[in-house]
Amino acid sequence: MKLVFQNVCKAFGEKQVFSDFSHTFVLEGITALMGASGCGKTTLLRLMSGLSKPQSGEILGVPQRVTVLFQEDRLLPWISVLENVALVCDQTTAEKRLCEVGLAAELHAMPQELSGGMRRRVALARALAHESELLLLDEPFQGLDEALCKQMLALLQTESAARPILLVTHDRAQAQAVGAPVLYLHGSPAKL
Repeated sequence: MKLVFQNVCKAFGEKQVFSDFSHTFVLEGITALMGASGCGKTTLLRLMSGLSKPQSGEILGVPQRVTVLFQEDRLLPWISVLENVALVCDQTTAEKRLCEVGLAAELHAMPQELSGGMRRRVALARALAHESELLLLDEPFQGLDEALCKQMLALLQTESAARPILLVTHDRAQAQAVGAPVLYLHGSPAKL
C-alpha cells in the first residue's frame, strides 16, 4: 500500500507541524514510526486516516477503511468490555479478539474495573476486530509489561499478513522484535 503526501501543510494555530511535507509511504507488514514527543506522529496518523485534513497539499492513496488506535483507550464506560469490542464487529469476533489479547476472563467486566494495561488491551482487541485496509496504532503498548508486550507484538505480526500496520512507538526494541523498518520523524516543522 502506498500513501503519497504531496506538499502537505498542517498547523495548529502558530504551531506549524508539517510544512511542504512530501513523502511516499510504502506500507507492508509492520512499519514503525518513531520520534520525540510532540514532533507530529499523531498528527501524521490523523492525516493518513483522513480524520484530519491538511491546510494545503494533497494526500493520495488513503484507503476507504482505516482503523486507528489512539493513545487514549476511548472505551465507553457504561458498557462491558465485550460490548466495547462488539461495537465494531459481531460478538463471536469480539470474544475471539479479547481471548487473543489475554482477556477471556474479563469479557463482562466494566472498563473502570480493569487496570490501565488491561484497558489498553481491550482497545487493541477492538482495533484488531475492526475490518479495514490499514491499521494505525499510536503507542498501543503503554502500561504493558515486557512479557505482555512480546505477546501483543507476536499478535501484530500475525495480523500484518492481512493488512499493513503502522506502529508508533518510543521503544526501538519493539520495532526490532518484529523486524519492522523504522521511519524517524523529527524537527519542527516535521520531516522524515
